[in-house]
Amino acid sequence: MTSPPAPKDFDTLRRSAIGFAQAASGNIWTDYNLHDPGVTLLEQTCFALSEVSFQAVHSTADLLTNDRGDIRFNGLSLFLPSQVLPGDPVTMLDLATELTEVDGISRVLVSRGPRSGLFDAVVIPARSAHGETIQNHREQAKKKVRTAFRSRRPLACDLNRLYVAKRMSAMLTGSVKITATAIPERVAAEIYFHVSAILRGQAVGHRANEGATRQTVYDHPQAFLHAPSDQDSSVPNLEDYLADFREIPGVIDVSTFSLSSQPITPRDGEDPAEAYYLDLTLPETVADIELELTLDDVPLKLDPSQILEEFVRVSAEHIAQAQHHLKADDWLPPTAGQRRNFDQVPVDALLPGVYVAGAKTSTEASLLARYRSAVNAHLAEMSGTLRDLPAFLTATTDAASDDPAVQRHRVDLLDYLIAHQGEEMPVTRHAGLHTYRSAADRAFFDIRWRLDFLAALPYFNRGRGTGPDGEVPGAFLAKFRLLADLDHHSNLAQEMVRFDLSLQFDNEGFEPDYPRNALKLPDDPFDMLVPHDPVAQQLPEADLLHASPWIVDGKCSPDLFLRAADPRSFIVSRTEENSHAVFFDSGDETHLYLCEMFPSAQAAKIFTQRMRASWRAIHANSEGAFLIEDILLRSVSSDFSPNTATLVLTGWTARSSQPTYRAYVERLIETLSPAHLRIVPYWLSQPEMARFEVLHERYLQDDADAKRELRALLSEGRAVT
Repeated sequence: MTSPPAPKDFDTLRRSAIGFAQAASGNIWTDYNLHDPGVTLLEQTCFALSEVSFQAVHSTADLLTNDRGDIRFNGLSLFLPSQVLPGDPVTMLDLATELTEVDGISRVLVSRGPRSGLFDAVVIPARSAHGETIQNHREQAKKKVRTAFRSRRPLACDLNRLYVAKRMSAMLTGSVKITATAIPERVAAEIYFHVSAILRGQAVGHRANEGATRQTVYDHPQAFLHAPSDQDSSVPNLEDYLADFREIPGVIDVSTFSLSSQPITPRDGEDPAEAYYLDLTLPETVADIELELTLDDVPLKLDPSQILEEFVRVSAEHIAQAQHHLKADDWLPPTAGQRRNFDQVPVDALLPGVYVAGAKTSTEASLLARYRSAVNAHLAEMSGTLRDLPAFLTATTDAASDDPAVQRHRVDLLDYLIAHQGEEMPVTRHAGLHTYRSAADRAFFDIRWRLDFLAALPYFNRGRGTGPDGEVPGAFLAKFRLLADLDHHSNLAQEMVRFDLSLQFDNEGFEPDYPRNALKLPDDPFDMLVPHDPVAQQLPEADLLHASPWIVDGKCSPDLFLRAADPRSFIVSRTEENSHAVFFDSGDETHLYLCEMFPSAQAAKIFTQRMRASWRAIHANSEGAFLIEDILLRSVSSDFSPNTATLVLTGWTARSSQPTYRAYVERLIETLSPAHLRIVPYWLSQPEMARFEVLHERYLQDDADAKRELRALLSEGRAVT
């Protein structure tokens, strides 16, 4: 990689600029000495350029710090390692590691199920609490693993079989030499703890009690996660861990360890290699102690009750040391920076003394004062731009600026920050994304959209392959909803039901009955249109329905429903009775719908703004997306496509019915979908969505009939697509 070119210094820039000035002016201007005002302004520009060049070669930490020298991570949209590093499970070992980290679980073994995308899991629970029944302990362990799997589940994957392995007790036999200063029961407890951890697939060893470094996490992530290193369910060989035992404080040497267990005959249909796990039994009496500790070759007498007490202490200490944390001084960038001082220096400090001394005549003094004022203003503008640069670069700077140039700069900056995260915003031109927004609303949305996306990127990238779990959408669906501008509500069809409103294709409502030629048109026809009010309040449901005569018995034609979202469909005009009326233009060539009458034009316009806001809200609140994976709709006897999912979308609103918006959404699906998945969009009508949401609610409750009906409904959509 080549190094960047050296920054241009002031003298080099001034020499080049003077040359350009001479070439541009030709014979008109030849005086380019210091006293020339044009040269002075040119020099100030060169100074500003050299300052920008100087900034470019400074360290990033120096440029992005606040007045106290601290980096503002949130304000600058910089993410800590703990937000960015964790990722999706990619292999079965990754999935087993994630599930093993669940509190109350010692180990989870994951294996492939009978079909692609299905997994079988065997759970080895942690030791049960005192007084807890075995059955309750097993059920709690199973519930925790199911919950953890749902929250970490890769798209188009599911558990096929999950059961808790049964405990097979084992006794430890061996001989250990210890030092004279060691507490025998403490050493025995450490040994029992390590053997127990090894049998549960969680050998801990002895490591320094400090946070993980970057090198540790990248080279040996299992050391940071304290996770099993393999998926082998066989009984481990303790001989492989003798070096770890010798690191226990007080241990001099360890002879060969051995385990003795009582074989258990499995029940019919159980696989003994999977259904049972070997677990160490702590001695309850002196006779149970088969572990021999010696001092100078003399066997020591051990107290079983004290071994148990020390075992509890050792377990607690290892749990405390196993907390996941990073070594801060290795991970965090420097917090101190050297901020430049951009205070303006008056022009008098930069000019030769002859300029400061003053003028001989009042005319010269006036000209000199005007010259100084112009140069000072020029300097103030340049230094102000540099001084405001850190605030301008901050992602949380006020986004509501009305200056189009500032808005464009903000969009460019946020796109640059997003590109640094390896992402880019989709192209929205001609996409119909802003159907419900005015030009001013769109300018604000362009900023807020990018800010929300930038803030959510750690979550999206950390779990981009995870599927919905019934409560949260999963990173893929959440990212899609944000980029498609879908503020998903819990019940999309309910927005219509709330108004007792359904779309009927065979009902045209009342025919418009107010003749257009009865209007008293103003001198300027544009006066009939009502300006947009971004803060207009919605009308109460009863008032909105009363003012919408194209709705009959709660039924509306789809065409009129779509037209109601167009603000240009509502006009205000005087009638023959000199009243001010609100009309709805359905497109009929001769007649309009009369909505309401008002004594003043202002009252009519306020009502129109509220009516338009109400209809826009109905459309926007009815839009959303559900991701339904075929693998989750399977039943015991039915087949499924392991890598297929359906994205169920609203298809009856003003925006979602547009071909341009649908094309934009379908491009998003292609872009965001994992490569191994086929995600098919399915645009539902309002009656279909009402039916779907009822089935979806039952499906989340694991209703087999709802799964079957959903499969039939989505199969229709795939056939159409």
